[in-house]
Amino acid sequence: MRQQRIRIAAIDACELRQTGLRNGKVWQCGIEGRAFLRRMIDGKHVSCRIIDRDQYRRLVGHCFYKETDVGLAMVRAGLAESMLRYLPSSHPINLVEYGEAENSARDRRLGLWSAEIESPHLYRRAKKPPAH
Repeated sequence: MRQQRIRIAAIDACELRQTGLRNGKVWQCGIEGRAFLRRMIDGKHVSCRIIDRDQYRRLVGHCFYKETDVGLAMVRAGLAESMLRYLPSSHPINLVEYGEAENSARDRRLGLWSAEIESPHLYRRAKKPPAH
């Protein structure tokens, strides 16, 4: 069985060291997101349909564990934002389902939506060293 790292399409999750405030306490968003993902897929057979390569040439895929869409599960749990703008035109992802999952997580104040925290893409932009 081949093991390969693949970026999950259509989501933007916290960076590992990213934190925010939840109920007045530091919340380790990245660590919680990684733990959720590990519980779902570590040691299991995950299938991914490669749909793209990102700007760094990393594989991007629509991934499933059994019938569970891994990216959609992260969005439903509030541990990732849906990120649909970079998908190639031929992608198989249900945009409505991802949007509804994010709205539901936001309405239920799950994960990212329960904390004072920067959006993951803004966090990364702020951490990027200035160009010379």
